[in-house]
Amino acid sequence: MTHKGLPPEAVYLNFRKLLDNIPSAYMVMDRNLHIVYANPAYMQTVERNLSEILGKHIFASFPDTEERMQTVEAKFLETLKGEITRLERQYFLLTRSDGSTSEKCWQCVQTPYYGADGEVAYIIQNAEDITDAEALRKKNLMIAAELDHRVKNLFSVVQAVASLAGQGSRDIDEFREQFSSRLNAMSRTYSALSNTNWDGLLLSDIFEHELEQYGGVGSDRIKMTGPEVLLGPKSSQDGSMIIHELATNAAKYGCFSDPNGRLHVSWQVDLSAQTLAVEWSETGLSGITEPTQTGFGTQLTDFMPNIKVERVYRDEGLLVRTVVPLPIAARSALRNI
Repeated sequence: MTHKGLPPEAVYLNFRKLLDNIPSAYMVMDRNLHIVYANPAYMQTVERNLSEILGKHIFASFPDTEERMQTVEAKFLETLKGEITRLERQYFLLTRSDGSTSEKCWQCVQTPYYGADGEVAYIIQNAEDITDAEALRKKNLMIAAELDHRVKNLFSVVQAVASLAGQGSRDIDEFREQFSSRLNAMSRTYSALSNTNWDGLLLSDIFEHELEQYGGVGSDRIKMTGPEVLLGPKSSQDGSMIIHELATNAAKYGCFSDPNGRLHVSWQVDLSAQTLAVEWSETGLSGITEPTQTGFGTQLTDFMPNIKVERVYRDEGLLVRTVVPLPIAARSALRNI
């Protein structure tokens, strides 16, 4: 039989040879949903040999969960009634010949093929493996959701910083200067986190970046000791803000405001107590007393309920001890520097 719209010579076309060489995956089932043909592209996708599935029921060849098989079978039955059907983003468990399994995601189109009696004799399925594309789509959705969360969190932090800075500023010029400085510090942290794909920042790197403008860790005025600790993204942001405030205050009133001033930063991890303890110790000064007003740094740490901060105003310089639960602060404590 030839279609009325085809020229007479079309009867000589070898459709099986055509499908065997086409790069798209094609499979043919009879009315009983037994596989009667599958081209090499299809077999490559399912990672099986044709002899393993030929003549077998589709679900005997590719068993899956009952719920998913029911969804697929419903589409096949619609095709047998003469409808072209689609399976969008259909997941199924692929069982290989060695018994191992993997989840695949296919996008399929089922087309009815009519016999001489005018009834649907076969189902021709064109299957597209979109497993990688679907994984990328899900990843993009996760990234979009995470970006939305981070942007909202960033606005909340900026709003809190603006509110606290406004309370402690004497005039608009002081507010503008301090607010701009804190935004720049936050921007540096976000850029650094972006460069690590938001995996987190090393505590030592945060200190180095914030102390660089005051001579850096290599100067004889600054000493830094402690194990290598990788902070999580949120802890990296919080830690950067706290360290920025400590450094800024040291430049105005503490060890960086006096040529004789020195700073020793140290931290240690207590695995038994599951804590990270950080000590900021300024020395080389004299006449240091406790301020009469609560500064921005103190207000900032008050907004962070998971950390404990102790400030000791010694005559020789400020001492700040900070203790943070290790599961909250760090992703890993790796090795000693």
